[in-house]
Amino acid sequence: MKNTLLAALLSLITMFGLAACAGENTEGDSNDEGQTEESSEDDSEESTSDGPVATVNGEEISRQDFDQQLANAEQQYESMGMDMEGQEDQIEQSVVDEMIGMELLKQEAENEGHEASEEEIDERYDEFTSQFESEEAQEEAYEQADLDEKTVREELERSLVINKYVEENTEEAEVTEEEIEEQYDAMSEQQGDEAPDYDEAKEQIEQQLITQKENEQVTELIDDLRENADVEVLI
Repeated sequence: MKNTLLAALLSLITMFGLAACAGENTEGDSNDEGQTEESSEDDSEESTSDGPVATVNGEEISRQDFDQQLANAEQQYESMGMDMEGQEDQIEQSVVDEMIGMELLKQEAENEGHEASEEEIDERYDEFTSQFESEEAQEEAYEQADLDEKTVREELERSLVINKYVEENTEEAEVTEEEIEEQYDAMSEQQGDEAPDYDEAKEQIEQQLITQKENEQVTELIDDLRENADVEVLI
């Protein structure tokens, strides 16, 4: 399952996404009395709820990590123009469930003896850092997100270990021509004259369906692990 996208790796993107938001939010705040009052209220609320958001077989999921993931999810919803009013509880539950799932996968992967070599970590780290335009841009992003190379490499190692476990315990996703055609017909009906030709859209649709089937298998794997796990949600 080479194309599986796991939150263990996406958590790195979360860190950098939040750094960008933090940079925007700090501009012009020093003279804003309303903002100061709001920050004081936030600090008061945070001081009363700084414990873990969940425990998974005795391992804690920190509130700091949860807050990062939640802020990133909210940012993504906003960027898509989605109205989150009244959906806060559902979003929080979705985020904590995802983090629990990744912790379950990590624990089971380690129980089965999966490891990542230094060579594999080096290769993945090079792939990750290649997204930056320059070394200076990378250093700036690290600084804004309060990251360092050691932390990034640890996250990449976790994603490699999880992926090995997932690949060993799931099947290669396959998509039929009929499934692609059905998806294309649905897309064409929605987009009308703006829909691309079938040949142009086929590859992208096929990849979307493969990813969907992969994610369904991962979800089923997590559900099975959770049935036998000691999980306590604390939010």
